[in-house]
Parts: sequence; structure tokens; C-alpha cells
Amino acid sequence: MDLLGNIGPDPTSYWQAVITAAGLGVWDYDITTGEKHYSRRWHEIRDLTSDTPMPQTDEEWYDIVHPDDRAIARHYTTLINEGRADEVSFEYREKKPNGDWVWIMCRGRAIAHDAAGRAIRFVGVDTDITAMKKTEDERALYAQQLDLALTVGKIGIWQFNAETNSVTWDRRLRQIYGIPADMTPLPRDIWEQSIHPDDLETVLEKTAWGQSQAQDYDLDYRIIRRDGVIRHIRSRVSLVEHGPSGASYMGINWDLTDDIQRNLQLEEAKREAEERLYQLSLAHKELEYLSNHDPLTGLHNRRSLRAYLAELCPDGRAPDGTGFLLFDVDRFKRVNDRFGHAVGDEMIECVARALTEKLPEADIIARTGGDEFLAIIAAGMGYDRMVSLGQGVIDHARTLTRGQGEEMTVSVGIAMADATSSISDVLTWADRAMYKAKLMGGAVAALA
Repeated sequence: MDLLGNIGPDPTSYWQAVITAAGLGVWDYDITTGEKHYSRRWHEIRDLTSDTPMPQTDEEWYDIVHPDDRAIARHYTTLINEGRADEVSFEYREKKPNGDWVWIMCRGRAIAHDAAGRAIRFVGVDTDITAMKKTEDERALYAQQLDLALTVGKIGIWQFNAETNSVTWDRRLRQIYGIPADMTPLPRDIWEQSIHPDDLETVLEKTAWGQSQAQDYDLDYRIIRRDGVIRHIRSRVSLVEHGPSGASYMGINWDLTDDIQRNLQLEEAKREAEERLYQLSLAHKELEYLSNHDPLTGLHNRRSLRAYLAELCPDGRAPDGTGFLLFDVDRFKRVNDRFGHAVGDEMIECVARALTEKLPEADIIARTGGDEFLAIIAAGMGYDRMVSLGQGVIDHARTLTRGQGEEMTVSVGIAMADATSSISDVLTWADRAMYKAKLMGGAVAALA
């Protein structure tokens, strides 16, 4: 073929070579005689040979056409048979002998007409488009998956053409920003108008920097939609220098509002849980304190005293030299009967104060009864020192209770453990010494 378009002395051979190279299966159909002729390639497309029996009627042919494509095949076949079309073009699937389906693009044209102008002979070509259809299906599936991912992820896509100064937003981005689908074209500053005023300056500065550097950049900001709803957006922007429509910026926007609100709710729930845990801890400590302390005086109670003694004397024997000071309020019942329980409670509180202020050496001070207290000193000090301490409590209690209606006095019995004594023994000795002090007139310290 030369530059003038001449194809040489044998144009038929030339065009046969072109058709063969293009992989086209040629068919010829004479409507008046019913004769049909097919090329070798036409047979190869269907995995047929020239000896393979062919459908004798259209209905037989429809049986090997895919059920979903029979309507379109019937439509165009009818047009050809009735001579009502000069050109046809349609796609359909046909079953091969092995049961596989082949996609065929069928194109035909009338080359002869009768006196009434009806087409009476057609020639056409069939093309195997199975591979193309598979690619289209894969692309359609990918596009569907991508669309689903973008929809579920609340991701919108936009493009700004720097040469035409035009803006394009997809439907998801319009939904995120609350922009009507029929707003076309979009105003050039539609994005800037949507940004929250408190974020606008920072966003524009970072955008200008990213574009000046001609590199990808990220943005986090808030928008105010037309309905007044505030949404949190994260944006990723890229420069496409050699796109089909020239240089442009493309970006994706994530709507992070639900995630941010969920995180805030989680943080609030965490804070509330921590606060509840703290309050439970305080309540636990308070319960623990109340279970081990006397509610009136704040001193250790009998339960706490037993735990202390179990730890101090695991074998039931007090360490040698441990001092036990047993205090008892003198004539407490008479004070209660004469002045009432409120005054009696004040007297008990005064005694407790005297004990804590005058016995800093004590390892434990416990209220063991209504008007009875026990102090234990494991410092190994002598009798004289313990008597002095006991007398100091007696004197201080008398001072604190003056003005309460009647001066309160306290007696104390003192006992000291030795190497052979048990806890029970020492407590018995202290109890006897305390009664001895009362027999002596009270307000004294007596030794066991």
C-alpha cells in the first residue's frame, strides 16, 4: 500500500489478510435463499470445525445463546430476517461444545436490497470479546468494591485543575460537605467557604506551603455545612502534573466526626470509670478504716487489736518487755445517767485525745469497751517510764474534761510481758492492776 492508498493488484488478498490479522470471523447470509456461509475464523471463535453440525433454525441457535442474551439476539435476528435494518451491532454469549461461554461482538451490514428497499443479503464479522468482557467485569467489580470502601469509609474525592481553574467533587464529597448534587459548576471558593472560621487561616497557610513545595500534604480541620452541622475532616492532597486534563491537584477527604465523637465518648467513659474506681477505692478504704476503728474516737477497735496481736505474737506469746496499759474511765455510768449519752460521748472523746497526745510511743491504742482502752508499747521501756506515761494520760484527761459537767478521771493498770507469759496472761495482769487502781480510789496508775 503506497501513500496514495493503493493496495496493489490483488485487493481481495489484501483485505483477507487484514481480516485474518484482526481475528474477525466473517459471515454471509442470503435472506431470500436462506444460505449462510462462515469463515474459518468464525468457526475457531466457537471452537467449531467445518464439519460440526450447525443449528438449522433460529430457534435451535437461540438454545445455545445465553438465556440473559436471547432477547437481544432474537430482536436483531428478527430485524435481519424481515429486512428492516441495514446495519446491526450487538453483543451476546454463545455456548461452545465444551460448555464454556464465549462473548461475541456481532456487526453486520446489508449489501443487497429488493425492489421494495428491504435488505435481502447481509455480511458481517464476529469478534471474540471474551477477554475484554472479563477485563470489564474485573474493572466493574474493582470499581464497585472501591465505591463501597469509599462509601463505608466516608471518603470523598475532589480535583482542582490548575490550568482551567475548575473544581470537581464526587457525590460522596458533596454528601460530606452538604453540597447539593445539582450545584454545577461549583464555585471556585466552595471549599474555603465551608471551612470553620477558627481553622481557616491555618488550613490556607498549610495549603499554600504544600502547593509551593509541589508535594503531598495533609490537613485536619472542621467544616460547617449549610445545615449548620460541624464535621471533622482529614484531607490528603497530591499534585498530578501530567494528568489527561493537565496539571491538577487531587485529594481525598475523610469524615472523622463519628470517630472523634466516639473517641470523646470513650475518653469520657474512661474518665467516669476512673472516677468511679477512685470513689470505690475511697469507699473501700473507708470501709476498711471503719471495720478497724472505733467510729466515735477514731482509735483502733477490738478487731484491729486482734489483728495486731496476731502479727506481734504469732505463737501467742508477747515479746519480753512489751508493756500493756489498760485504761478505764472512773464512774462513767454515773456521768451517763446524770448528764446523758451526749456528755458521756464527749468525755470518751476527751480520754481518747489524752491517750493519743500523751502516748506517742504506743504501737497501738484501741478502744476495747464502752469506757475501756488499751495501749501497747513494745519499746521495751521499764515500769517507771510506763507508770509515768500512764499518769500523764490521767492528768491530761482530767484537764480536758473539766467543764463537762463533772471532772472525769481515769485509772490505769500496767503489766509487762516476760519471756514466759502469754498474751492472755499479760492482759489478765493488766486487768487486775486496773481494778487495783480503782480500789485505791481511782485516778491512779497501778502495776500488776
